[in-house]
Amino acid sequence: MSAKIIDGKAIAAELREELSRELEGLKAAGARPGIATLMVGEDFGAGMYRSAVEKFCGEMGLGYRNESLSADTGEEAVVAAVRSLNEDPGVSGILPLRPFPAHVSDSAVINSISVDKDVDCFHPFNMGRLTLGEPTFPPATPSACIELLERHLRAEGKDVTDALEGAEVCVVGHSNIVGKPLALLFLNRNATTTVAHVYTSNRGNLAKHTSVADILVVAAGVPQLIGPDVVKEGAVILDVGINRVVVCPECGALNRSKKNPCRKCGADLAEAETKTVGDVDYERVSGKASAITPVPGGVGAVTNMMLARNTLRAARAQLEG
Repeated sequence: MSAKIIDGKAIAAELREELSRELEGLKAAGARPGIATLMVGEDFGAGMYRSAVEKFCGEMGLGYRNESLSADTGEEAVVAAVRSLNEDPGVSGILPLRPFPAHVSDSAVINSISVDKDVDCFHPFNMGRLTLGEPTFPPATPSACIELLERHLRAEGKDVTDALEGAEVCVVGHSNIVGKPLALLFLNRNATTTVAHVYTSNRGNLAKHTSVADILVVAAGVPQLIGPDVVKEGAVILDVGINRVVVCPECGALNRSKKNPCRKCGADLAEAETKTVGDVDYERVSGKASAITPVPGGVGAVTNMMLARNTLRAARAQLEG
């Protein structure tokens, strides 16, 4: 069996067309939909994400505001910047880009964001609504997983509700950004949901949970953590992991850095090639799963469209409010 590829790029393109029509309608009604990013300091990953958000806002015609503060900005000044964004009518959604410097509390910043502009569901109020099954702004990456899965199920001619109710779902990873809220989204669809994580693995129990899952979502940040031996025949696999690895030219082993010799054979990696892989061993697992998302081109491709959807939802609510 060869798994069907769940093409995130194609689904993202469909979503962009749908959201672009909605955006034009909102603008015609007088709304000014837009996203603001808040960045404190010069973290590389946060900077890359900021650039990606600015790019897709420009491509879609969404407004964009960049609030970048120096690493030595005090917490009070950062909170003041958030309040400025709260009051800006051209900002529908606020996206804090972490990590913040050690002297700036995550909770102080997030709690100061207007709950009506918290488009990635960081605020405890919106997380509480998610827990109760009443999400205002379901978080972008977990929402992308659900969107990909539901569109795949419909393409297979299945009723989404029937397919998810009682299904065995395993989420590997329990971060506040992906694992926990994703588990809640599945629970809200009446799936039988298990959350596994590094401590599950430390006990030697990871395979016990992954191998019975009809739907397996992996968001652990560990390159090729999941192989075919721990996957149920015919499972649907959603791979959230994005890992940049160094490929040993001698034995093919994946390594984290070029600075050290290959962890498997000791070969020098200074001139080795790098590539992006997920948390799932895509090539081998594809022979056992019924469907799988690639990396890149899977969940990540849809995440920004979910952020845009929440931003339009926020703009509509602000227009009507």
